[in-house]
Amino acid sequence: MKSSLPKSILLLMILINFTPTFSQKNSTNKKLRVVFYNLENYFDSFSDSLIDYNDFSPEGNYHWNYKKYEQKTKSIYKVLQNVKGWECATLIGVCEIENKNVIQHLLYKTPLKNSGFNYIHYDSPDQRGIDVALFYTKGFEPLESMPIFLYQNNKKLNSRNILYVKGVFGKDTLHVFVNHWTSRYRGVAESAPIRMGFSDLLKSKTDSLLLQNDNANIVIIGDFNDEPNDASLKNLVKNTTLKNLALNYKSINSMGSVKFKEDWFIFDQIIVSKSLYLNNNGLKSSKGMTIFDPIWILENDKKYLGMKPYRTNHGFRYNGGYSDHLPVYIEIVKTN
Repeated sequence: MKSSLPKSILLLMILINFTPTFSQKNSTNKKLRVVFYNLENYFDSFSDSLIDYNDFSPEGNYHWNYKKYEQKTKSIYKVLQNVKGWECATLIGVCEIENKNVIQHLLYKTPLKNSGFNYIHYDSPDQRGIDVALFYTKGFEPLESMPIFLYQNNKKLNSRNILYVKGVFGKDTLHVFVNHWTSRYRGVAESAPIRMGFSDLLKSKTDSLLLQNDNANIVIIGDFNDEPNDASLKNLVKNTTLKNLALNYKSINSMGSVKFKEDWFIFDQIIVSKSLYLNNNGLKSSKGMTIFDPIWILENDKKYLGMKPYRTNHGFRYNGGYSDHLPVYIEIVKTN
């Protein structure tokens, strides 16, 4: 049957019907979600003959076995599947992973394989054998990467490295730094100089990038074991254009990313350069950081009241949860 409508009207109807499909198809290239998550001792259940630390094995202090390892993997998958966002590219920085084997198990042997994740990881000299890594999906293309080590008195410290990744989102270059600074386990005062050492090291790298290009797109993510107003983080952003988005955070059920006794702390943070939060290069970041804290990732704090992260272990006792930290994230949107 031949249509009686004019050709111009038919063409307009075709364009209107086609436009939503076109926009939806290309939406994945316009937004990037950047996540950081401390996975709390993501170890497999096998003893490692190359390091002395084997507490996460059937014979170790945690009595860690394959069943617990599988449950841990499922828990991490559930969190990442929910925090990574939909219809957008994703960068996920993680820490407290044992090796590339647990990464590959998580990314390629769980339903996360359907998200098309790849990863960048280097072994660190950490005494417990835990490292940092960066997961990424299509939409972010790595160009180069390297581990950055902290030295004191010309000797490499047995600590985690800082992971540096230079990549492209769309046509725009991003410099990403993934961190896990020394913990406060042996005391705040005793460990503070090492965290300041990491701060100085990272600052030297970001200052160099900004000296070359004042509008460089820099994203710094990590567990810093210090809060935004502590000396090490103030030192990092001092006399520079870096902005700590953790100073303006959003949450629903928590008051930080980690809890110790009755106090919440914001140890997990995201810092960006001015080009991102001022939208100087056609990439615009969130104005603040979001703490991912749905009720199912928390548990009741019977001793100190309120809620707390639903962690995997309490000391050496198995608790069966997700992590002792909560994930944090921002979004970066293409505006050009």
